[in-house]
Amino acid sequence: MSTAFELISQVKNLPPVSQAALRLVGLLDQPDVSNEDVVQVLKYDNVLTAKLLRACNSPYFGLEEPVRSVDQAVLILGHQQILHIVLTLAFGGAMMAPLPGYAVESNELWYHSLMTATAAETLADEFSEMTVEPSVAFTGGLLHDIGKLVMGQTLTVERQQAIRHLIAHEQVSRVDAERQILGTDHAEVGAALLQSWRLPEDIVEAVAHHHAPILDPRPRISVVTHVGNCISHLVGSAPGWAGFAVNVDGLVAERLNLTPDKIDRLVLKVRDSVDEVDQFMAMA
Repeated sequence: MSTAFELISQVKNLPPVSQAALRLVGLLDQPDVSNEDVVQVLKYDNVLTAKLLRACNSPYFGLEEPVRSVDQAVLILGHQQILHIVLTLAFGGAMMAPLPGYAVESNELWYHSLMTATAAETLADEFSEMTVEPSVAFTGGLLHDIGKLVMGQTLTVERQQAIRHLIAHEQVSRVDAERQILGTDHAEVGAALLQSWRLPEDIVEAVAHHHAPILDPRPRISVVTHVGNCISHLVGSAPGWAGFAVNVDGLVAERLNLTPDKIDRLVLKVRDSVDEVDQFMAMA
């Protein structure tokens, strides 16, 4: 049995993440962020800046004039689109790797993460009464399974088999099976990793509770992340073995009045974003 932080300490080759990208995520919980704030964070990372400008000048955005600076990119595309691009560039490489412990092939986790981010952002727009910023919802969805990068490197064959046995023969959820065998689960490990990176508390909460969202005394960001994850699975981006076994929590569905018809409508809306997700996949 191990704690989340003990598992993280055992992993020696997690790909480095741009400090500029982490600082940009850190701006999400600050009100009235200006274009200049975003530019100041990004301009000291030459590699990230070069990748950002290359992405902005790709055919996907179809800009008439080439973008030559971060200032210009932020002015033309806006905070939210820049955040999408930067997160894609910062985390895509790491999350494209295969995870044999989860039976996840190359690109599967990254595609699922982008679909969940898109679904969560859509939900933030749909459920305005929750007052969740779309950029925060997108980030929580994108990073919700990042703990699997750690777990995938620490799962022995014996532990993999034990977890699969619990899921297949005792109808235990993936998260509960991980906790029984390892003492922790990928959601808790992911939250611990984001804490170590000093990301905003809302993002950490979204990752920590995406399988057990917090509704009281008020719905937290994890509710949007949870539903976004479920919608992503329904769209068909379930990564790995037993990935299909994810359903919207009954209490969440009741609180948000998520009827089967509403869920079907959300699935169709997110499915229409597949081309956009494919473009972000190509940027990373």
